[in-house]
Formats: sequence, structure tokens, C-alpha cells
Amino acid sequence: MKPKAQGKPDNRVGLDIGAYAVKIVEISDMPDRPALVRLGEKKIVGLSGEETSAAIKALAEEAKISTKEVSVSVSGPSIIVRFITMPKMSEEELGSAIRFEAEKFIPFNIDDCVLDFQILKKAGSAKPPDAAFSAAKTGDESDTRIDCLLVAARKEEIDSRVALAERAGLLVNAVDVDSFALTNSFLRNFTELKPEKVAALLNIGALSTNLSVVSGNGISFMRETAVGGNDFTDLISKKMGISEEAAEELKLSGMDRPDEIAGCAKSVLVTLLDDIKVSLSYHENQSGRSVDEIYISGGGSKLLGLEDAFTEAFGSRPNRWNPFGFLDTSRAGVGSGAIDKMRDSFAVAVGLALKVV
Repeated sequence: MKPKAQGKPDNRVGLDIGAYAVKIVEISDMPDRPALVRLGEKKIVGLSGEETSAAIKALAEEAKISTKEVSVSVSGPSIIVRFITMPKMSEEELGSAIRFEAEKFIPFNIDDCVLDFQILKKAGSAKPPDAAFSAAKTGDESDTRIDCLLVAARKEEIDSRVALAERAGLLVNAVDVDSFALTNSFLRNFTELKPEKVAALLNIGALSTNLSVVSGNGISFMRETAVGGNDFTDLISKKMGISEEAAEELKLSGMDRPDEIAGCAKSVLVTLLDDIKVSLSYHENQSGRSVDEIYISGGGSKLLGLEDAFTEAFGSRPNRWNPFGFLDTSRAGVGSGAIDKMRDSFAVAVGLALKVV
């Protein structure tokens, strides 16, 4: 989406509107070492659209965000992302041809979608997209093919997300995709990732899990599976005969019942792990490269016993990472202990705040 605001603020703000909570991050635009200026989180599960906008407005005010200009993101089944190869042509010609190519992959009316693409450097070594809806001219002129990242999103999904922010009094500068924001956040923290190293990023949200595969050259694979933290909560609630609120608390804390919690959530966890295995096998078959390490984030990654289940399924323990790692956090007005507790949930929000528009 094109920026709506005039001028450029000194700081950038990422607004991650999830199904369970909304997160906001403000980062200073310092060239030497960016700083975390403000952050905040507010639960919105069960709220209506108007109530969600009110919660976003309250969160921005409580966090004392200095600018109304924000970047937001979308995800879910109405978002289609594909890596495609096209004959070499000018960017203007590609812009016209991409619409016809997109129709092969989009299961809904293309007229109801926003389309965009990014030209990748070369097959198998894509640079991470800084914006889901901004084309970048990075093609290798010596190649006879053009490898592209194609993105399609239903207009109603974008309009809905933008409306939530605008009703809160904010101005949306750009719309990204959750997986892109996640990847940008990760690569900003792991700037020395070697090209030969392949990492899988899993962001487990309330409704779904985003999977991205990256190397030192950028993103090479993306997929979303419809299994998330809410599925764990629902199963624990049903099997233990308790409220969803109580199940949510038990899911995270265990309350001296870790084995029982792990047993209740096992069937959903097995489904998630099987989906991940299939996706990673597909990536390996297509690229010839296996994943070396798995990195997890998202509120759903806090499930008790999750890391042990990953270790059993993949033979190695997944890595937790800190999206605030590259930032000076001394100006945020939040203690390091509080930031450590929040970091699993803020990978997408940080990636959105990194967005240049």
C-alpha cells in the first residue's frame, strides 16, 4: 500500500493486531544503533471490531507513542504468497504479466485482490522483502529468467485491518505480511547469518503458525498452517473441564500439573509438528538444502512442554530468540525483566517497525 502521510517521522511504529492481543512498538530511526523507544501489549480476544479499535487507541496512548503513522500486517488464508519464475522482461512488462500468472495461484476473484511482487536476485537466493506491497528492482541482468515473489491479498482483509487502526486515530503507512515482518526482524538480529546456514522460523500465533525458511541470502520458503495457540487452549479446556481462561493460564504455567497439560495438548501439538515436517521436507526436495536450526516465537510458543516435543520430533532443541536484541532498550522505560517476558510475542511488531516506507 502507498503511504498516506506526508513527510517522514523520526521514529517508526509497528502495530501487530493479533487474534489474542495487539502489540505496538516504536523504534528510533538512529543510523548507528536503533533504540526501542516505546512498546506495549493489550489483550483483545473476544472483542468486537469497535472494541478492538478502542483497545488499540488506549494502548497507543498508554505506551505514549510519539507518531500516529504505523505499519500493520495481514495473514491467514486470504493471503497468497508464491515464488515464481518468469521470462526476462522489463519491470513494466512484468507488472502487466504478473496479473495473468497470479490467476493460476489465486483461488478467489483476482479483481477482489491487491497484487504485488518483488524481483529476487536469483533462484534459490532471494533477498528478504522489506515490504509486502512494494516492488524492488534487484534482478540479475545476466540471467535469462526473473525469479519473483508474488503476493496477493484480498482487499477486504486489508481494508478491515486498516480500518481497525484508523478508527483508533492512527494513520497506516504500509501493509505487510506477518511472515515478511517476522523474517525482517530475524535477519536484522542475525546479520551475520552465513549463506550456507538454513534456518526455519516458526511464529506460533493464536490462530495459525507462520513458517519461513531463510539463509544468509534471505527468504526462500513460506507457508502458514491453521494450527495455533487457541487450539491448545481449547483442547485443554475440554479435556480438563475448565474455562478457557483457566486453560490459558494452565497452558503457560503448568501449576504443578505439567504432565497433565502436556498430555491434553499432545494431539494438537503432533498435528502442528507433522505439518512442519511436511513443509520442511517439501522445501528440502525443492531446494536440495535441509534446515539446520529451528527458531520459535509467538505467544503460542510459550506452551508448556513445547520445546521438549520439538526436540523429540526433530532431534534438536528449537532456539528462542530476542527480536529486541539489536536495539538499545535503555530508553524504553521498561525493565529488562519485563522485556524478556514480552519478547516471544513481539517478533512481528518489531519487523513492522523496521519497515521503510
